[in-house]
Amino acid sequence: MLPDTSVVRSRRAPGVGPNKPVRVHVTTPTKERPAVTIETPRLILRPLEVSDRTALIELYENAREHLSKVLPLSDEGQSPESVFERQLELTAEGEKTGKSFRRIATNRTGSIVGAFNLVVIRRGFENNADVNFWLDPKRTGIGFAQEGLLALMSYSFADLPEGLGMHRVDAWVQPDNANSQKLVTSCGFQKSKGGESHLTTGEDWKVHERWQLSVDDWLRDFG
Repeated sequence: MLPDTSVVRSRRAPGVGPNKPVRVHVTTPTKERPAVTIETPRLILRPLEVSDRTALIELYENAREHLSKVLPLSDEGQSPESVFERQLELTAEGEKTGKSFRRIATNRTGSIVGAFNLVVIRRGFENNADVNFWLDPKRTGIGFAQEGLLALMSYSFADLPEGLGMHRVDAWVQPDNANSQKLVTSCGFQKSKGGESHLTTGEDWKVHERWQLSVDDWLRDFG
């Protein structure tokens, strides 16, 4: 069981710098802020809010070509405004049902830098989920993606009620997406043999490979 404040160390991967600790602080729900917030030295992971509308729509518009690979910004009839509204609905639905855990990421000045989400949470004999994430292309190259993903995994694998009690998390990555492969590898994910699926990317269906991270591997490498 991980305490509210814990340290996880990022494992070195090809092209990734020396191991550095990532301190994760989880703020439990209160009357004023009734949702879990995850903080790292540089990032705050929190639910998307109505007040984020202007900033996030502007980010969508400025980074449309880049983000259309992970968001429906290239779909016919999908304006940045409608994408924002849909993400807001999905966030609220996940908080209500527990079937997803979606968090926008901001830096310490409050600027949105990306998002880190657990989706399709499946609970039973094993608790599993899929993870997806995106980063503002202007914020790449400084470790935000790794810091945010490690923070989300730290909370995901912590026992209930301190965390989500996940046993396995899957990341679906396109075979030619070297940056995402490097990222998930640095956070402990391993490619699953024969685990492929056609998933929608914008308007297209493309092959994605499954990369898996189990709670046992997480505790071994980062616990």
